[in-house]
Amino acid sequence: MLEFNLKQLEVFVAVASLGSFTRASQTLYLSQSTISAHIQALERALGGALFRRGARRQVCLTRQGEDALPIAREILDRCRILEGIVQPSGEGEILDLASSTVPAQCLLPGLMTGFSRQRPGCKFHIRKGDSAQVHRLLEEGSIGLGFVGAALDPRHYLYEPVLQDRLVLITANTPRFRSLREQGVLGRDLLGEPILCREPGSGTRQRFDAYLERVGMKPGALHVIAQIDQPDTILGAVVSGLGVSVCSILTVRDRLEQGSLLSFELEEGGCCRSLYLVTHREHILTDLEQDFCRFVREGLWEHP
Repeated sequence: MLEFNLKQLEVFVAVASLGSFTRASQTLYLSQSTISAHIQALERALGGALFRRGARRQVCLTRQGEDALPIAREILDRCRILEGIVQPSGEGEILDLASSTVPAQCLLPGLMTGFSRQRPGCKFHIRKGDSAQVHRLLEEGSIGLGFVGAALDPRHYLYEPVLQDRLVLITANTPRFRSLREQGVLGRDLLGEPILCREPGSGTRQRFDAYLERVGMKPGALHVIAQIDQPDTILGAVVSGLGVSVCSILTVRDRLEQGSLLSFELEEGGCCRSLYLVTHREHILTDLEQDFCRFVREGLWEHP
C-alpha cells in the first residue's frame, strides 16, 4: 500500500507552484509546521527528496520532484472528476471559480444566473483576487476555471476572450474637467494629474502599464498619489477630488450616468482589452466545468 494521501499531494503541488512554504501555508490556511510535516511524510513515503531548500526560504524542485509534479496534479484532477461523477447530477454540485475584480463585478452575476437556470442544483464557490492571484490558484490546482483581465502566461494557460472592455481615465465631475472634456482633451493628456492606481497584480494595472510603455511613458514618471487594491475605494477618492484614475469602463457606468464622475478616452479609438475565461493547459476539467465553459462560449447569458 502507498503510504501517502491526497492532502500531502495537495500541499506538494501548492509548494511547488508557489515556490515557498510560507505562501503555501497562507494559501491553504495551514501552519508552516503542518506544511513541512506533510512534505516530509510524502518524501518518506516516496523514498526521496522532492525539494531543495535554498537561501531566503526559497525552495525548488529536485529532479524527482519535477517528475512527480505533473503526476500529482493529474491525480488531484482525476479525484475532482471522480467526485463529480459520484455526486448526483444537479444535486449539490459545486462549481469552484476564481475571478479578478472586473470580471467578478461585470461577468459573474449574469453567468451564474444563466447557468443556474440550466443546472438548478448547481452551487458556486467564488474566490476573488487580482489576475495574478487567480493564476496562482489555477497553478496549484485549487480551482479549474478563472476569469481575468490580463493574459499573463499563454504558454501555460488557455485564454478565451469572453467580453470586450476598454480602459478610460476618470475624474471628478468639476467645472475644470467638464471644460476639458468639452474641448476634446484625451485621457493621455491628463496623465500628469495626481493619479490613483490599482496594485501591480491587477489586470487593469498591467494593461495600463502596457499602454504607458506603448506610448513611451514610464510608470515611474506618473504622480502616483495612492496605490489601492479596492476599486470602490479608488472611485470614492476620485469623486472626492483626490486625483484621477484609469479603470474599466464597465465598472463606472453607473457613476457616469449619475454624474459623479467624468470619463476621458485614453486615445482616439479607445484603449481596448478583453476579459478572459482562463484554464491551465495541464489540468483536466470536470464534466461540470466543461459544461460551464460551453455555456460561456455560447454567449446565451445576460451581458453587461
